[in-house]
Amino acid sequence: MEYSELHDYPIPAGIVTTWTPVASPAAWRDDDRDLSYDHEAHLGRDADGAWIGSAMRLPGPYDPDVLRRALRAWIVRHEVLRTTVQRRDVGWARRTAETDGVDVRQEVLGHRSGGEAREEVAQFLAALSPVVWPHCVFATVVDPDASGFVLVFGADHSVMDAYSQLLWFAEMADLYRRAGTGADDAELAVLDVGSHVDFAESDRRSGDDIADDHVAVTTWREFLTLDGTGAPVDTPVFPHHPDVAGGAAATACPQRSLSTWVLSGVSTDLLAGQLRQRGVGLQSAGIAALALAARRRSGIERLRFVLPLHTRHDPRHVGAVGWYVGLCPIDLDLTGATTVAEAVQRADQAVRGAKDLARHPFPRIAELLGIDDTPHFVVSYVDVRHVPGAEQWPAQQARALRSPAHAPDEVYLWLIRSHVGLNISARYPGTDLADVAMRGYVANARAVLSEMVWDEQPEQLAATGSAR
Repeated sequence: MEYSELHDYPIPAGIVTTWTPVASPAAWRDDDRDLSYDHEAHLGRDADGAWIGSAMRLPGPYDPDVLRRALRAWIVRHEVLRTTVQRRDVGWARRTAETDGVDVRQEVLGHRSGGEAREEVAQFLAALSPVVWPHCVFATVVDPDASGFVLVFGADHSVMDAYSQLLWFAEMADLYRRAGTGADDAELAVLDVGSHVDFAESDRRSGDDIADDHVAVTTWREFLTLDGTGAPVDTPVFPHHPDVAGGAAATACPQRSLSTWVLSGVSTDLLAGQLRQRGVGLQSAGIAALALAARRRSGIERLRFVLPLHTRHDPRHVGAVGWYVGLCPIDLDLTGATTVAEAVQRADQAVRGAKDLARHPFPRIAELLGIDDTPHFVVSYVDVRHVPGAEQWPAQQARALRSPAHAPDEVYLWLIRSHVGLNISARYPGTDLADVAMRGYVANARAVLSEMVWDEQPEQLAATGSAR
């Protein structure tokens, strides 16, 4: 699995059709369940066109009526996809559409070349808005002379996280298959999962209970008032990437991206087994490799970044669509560490010490701290091997997508473990200087990970990771 932009996905030439959820005016009801702190922060921060989504090739013949029923069933199953917001004199209110008033409307745009089709789909997804329903739309590209067809969706961040993107592949493939083999709409609509709308309300109550002296507030305050060396600063701000910050753009501009496989499936499994024997995981090794790469290139001893973690702690929400993501501050200090093994152990300790903070909504903490800064350097680790249907992704040409980003200094890194191996995806400032720095940085991280794999004895592993 790779995480990239639509322009990197192999869209074929074919007939482009857009699919838009619709709801009758009578279907809408006022909903007194509160928005989560993250949802409300998103409404005040992010512009239209900031979406995430997925693309895949569905096998078999293309049947537009079958597809319409499958798409409708997915919207009906997940309540968050049938909700929207309405601005009030103070704050926002939620509105939710009843299931029997929801359908999906198609519009055939015509035959396009591959490049034209990609541009049509990109423009369609760019119209997504956090305040105008629907917050999720679809598009198909059908080559009449080829087997199967490409299906793409995009959704606003207010209703979806990265794990929801991945759940979509198997769920949608199953819905299309079942709709084509006789299942009726009532059968297709049934899925025993929790609703993110209910989660949002409980998450809001949890945030309301946080006060100035809460451990999450004090820990974030300390993290945000230190510079890259650990020295105190007057104004709370998020840390920047130490190796790429020098390539930041003067103003917001289109960011660049890359995606590269740093370990094969065999090497990844071998390393994971070695790490497991020492009581640590691949996440810690990946983070340690990033820290050691920064040390090797720039002499940086301290890597400070934001780590997103899931908040799907209730089993009923494991298979639900929604935004189930919290943030935790990671401060990884390698001062005095002379081995890779020691760096991995410190990374493990840093994550263990901070991971519980992801349960507490950061926008509430930011409110208490009086800051409006947003993360500049984010590292995410995702193990996708156990997501339902993951073994089918290569055959489906499945790809998780993100919208183009415009930011002068943000660096986002995704470490993704799949059956294929370990992938590093990144987006970063759109300057030549930042591009050179990021490519060199990822190459160094790959080298560190390779050393971890092939130095199989623990004592040899410990001897090879010193800075150079």
